[in-house]
Amino acid sequence: IGAVIAMALGSKGLHFKYLFALGFFFLSLSAVFMYFEVQTAGMYERLKYAVIIRAIGMMILYALTAAYANQRMPFKYLSTWICIMLTVRMVLGPGIGGAIYSNVLQERQQYYITRYAQNVDMMHPEASASFTQTVQGMQYQGKSKQEAIHMAAMSAKGRIQVQATLSAVKEMAGWTLYACLFLMPFGVIIFHVLMGFLIYSFF
Repeated sequence: IGAVIAMALGSKGLHFKYLFALGFFFLSLSAVFMYFEVQTAGMYERLKYAVIIRAIGMMILYALTAAYANQRMPFKYLSTWICIMLTVRMVLGPGIGGAIYSNVLQERQQYYITRYAQNVDMMHPEASASFTQTVQGMQYQGKSKQEAIHMAAMSAKGRIQVQATLSAVKEMAGWTLYACLFLMPFGVIIFHVLMGFLIYSFF
């Protein structure tokens, strides 16, 4: 879909800088979808739409980079440029991006667990009722009181951890949205400088 959009708009004479902005628009749209879809009542299957929208934006950017490089650099460097793009996309990008994402997610998750757990004690009406109900349920199943208390504590921690993970993912989606909204006009203004530096820095 992204390649078709890039080719169709490119054949209409749309300037590359606007295609650049369009790619980041789809990335920001994916971040907005993630922000509102990630919730306790959300369905995992619906996240495929966010993946599709993000892939459209990424494909537009990659197709744009390849087309721009094809027009600006000597033909003898085209195969080298394709290898560089594939290396960045398939090796460096996933490795660096995955490491950053997992570390930031873990750090923000721990932050929200600490934040949400501050007021979860026996003085909290909902937490106290849920804890007591879980303890009684475990004892009815034949567990000892100590085991029932431990299971109830683990259950309470699990609910807090789920909420903390949702909050962390939402926060990261918000950061992605802000970054894309910044890069859209920024890329339009200095598109040639940005792409020229990206291409000629390798040769």
